[in-house]
Parts: sequence; C-alpha cells; structure tokens
Amino acid sequence: MSAPRLILKQPTGWFAAGREFAQALTLLSDGAFKLYVYACLRADRRTGCLRAMVDELARATTRAPTAIAMNMKELEERAVCCVVRDEGSMFMLEIRDSFWPYQRQQPPGRSGAEVEFVQKIRELFMAPACVEASFSAADEKLAMEIYRRGISMEQITRAILLGCARKYVSMLNAGSRTPIASLQYFADIVEEVERSAIPESYWEPLRVKVARMEQKWLQAHPATP
Repeated sequence: MSAPRLILKQPTGWFAAGREFAQALTLLSDGAFKLYVYACLRADRRTGCLRAMVDELARATTRAPTAIAMNMKELEERAVCCVVRDEGSMFMLEIRDSFWPYQRQQPPGRSGAEVEFVQKIRELFMAPACVEASFSAADEKLAMEIYRRGISMEQITRAILLGCARKYVSMLNAGSRTPIASLQYFADIVEEVERSAIPESYWEPLRVKVARMEQKWLQAHPATP
C-alpha cells in the first residue's frame, strides 16, 4: 500500500529548504541564521538577492539594528551571503550559491563572466586591513567598467597591491588612521600598472613587504578591522 501523497496547505509562497538550510544551521549563530532564513524567504528566486534597509530587517526579525549589522557581518565572514551597500542606508544581500537551492539567473545584460569578475574584484578590494568600506553600487559600477575595458585580473591584483603599499607607508610614517574607503582609490593605479613596464621580479617582494607592513599596522592598531 503506497503512502498518501503529501498536500501543501499553502500551494504558493514556499521555499526549498533542504541541504543548504541544514548546512547554515550548523554554521551560523541564532541571530545570523534567523536573518539568513528571512533573506531566503524574501529574496528574488531568480537571483537570490534581497534589497532592504537595516531598520526593515530589524523589524522583520524582531532584533536591534546593531544586532542586524553584526549578523550581516557574520553572514559575510561565513561566506553565506555577499552584503553590499546599495544606496544610502539600503543594503543588498546576495545569498551565495552554496546556500541557495535554486538555479541562479543572471541579471539582464550581465554575463556570468562579468558577475564572476566583479565578485573577484570585490574580494580583492575588501581583503586588506587598510580598506574599511562596503562594496557600494559605485564600486560595482567601476568594477564593471574595468571588466569592459579588458583589464586583466592580474593587473587589478597588482594595482591593489601597489595602492595598499603606498597607503601603509603613509599610515605608518604619518600615523594616519584614514583607511581606503572606495574602489575609486585604485582607479588611477590600475591605469598606471596598465601603462608601466614594471618587471615581473618587482611584484613578489612587494607582496611580502605589504604583508609585513600590514602586520606591523595591525599590531600597532589592534582595534583596526
């Protein structure tokens, strides 16, 4: 005798909560998991993205705005979501593929290669300790412009390395605490690297030097993110 077929009480509006939910449950704190669940339920099924204000998320999850900010940071650190400041106090939460059960559809006019390129730039930009910023809509627009100009990821990596080297020298020598706040900081340096004939042998020692300067800065300013 076959088991009776399960029937949904509400045939529409449900979400495919499966392996991705189980993975997030063991990875996230209670508050971050609650925010993740809300984002999944409200996100565009085609893109896995949700645009919302912190106050809106706080009301929806009955948590304080400061707690929501901490939860969003955890979602980013755990690689569950990408969190991008969209406009003013508006944020966009994009649930990563590992935690999104649906086949993602790219936004109109953007190829998968472009999306991947922008994401890599975002990761490179956000990694250094001398950067304190969200990846804003303006930063994303600049990253897309760089992609369309045909600039390689290697050139961008080197431009960010060179820009960070200069920033750390300034911060360490002058005692400045002013961090890099926008991808625009590196725009001219990208062009500089593109035009220059800096030898290959220059970059690896520079990478080692930047790592040392970053460590020195962090030791002198332990509260710096």
